[in-house]
Amino acid sequence: MTEVSKPLTITQVQEHARLFTMLLTLTTGVLLISDLWEQTLTQDSMASAGRGVIFILLALGLMGTRRLSVALTALLCATTAMGLLNVGRAIVLTDWLELVMLIFCSGLLFTSTGRRSGMQIGETE
Repeated sequence: MTEVSKPLTITQVQEHARLFTMLLTLTTGVLLISDLWEQTLTQDSMASAGRGVIFILLALGLMGTRRLSVALTALLCATTAMGLLNVGRAIVLTDWLELVMLIFCSGLLFTSTGRRSGMQIGETE
């Protein structure tokens, strides 16, 4: 017997995109922290590792359903996107991961959740 595939609903797509973003965030955090073993301990390397810790904490928040962690992840990734405009900067893997996260987080923030779309003014959840 063959199983008929069901089309994905918007909420399932949003959930999968959120989980994919969570995996990217966790990977970026681990990569930023693991750079401490390859670089000398300078102020820049410690700041990069600190950003890695923040990414890991945001990955924990992305496991939930609220939008705050998505917005904070987008803001943190946007700071790197602005730094990519520097001419002499070398682009590394974590920069690409942060750009992909920024795209996914922006998409998640601009799509409606559908949960509040049918509510009247003054109603509570």
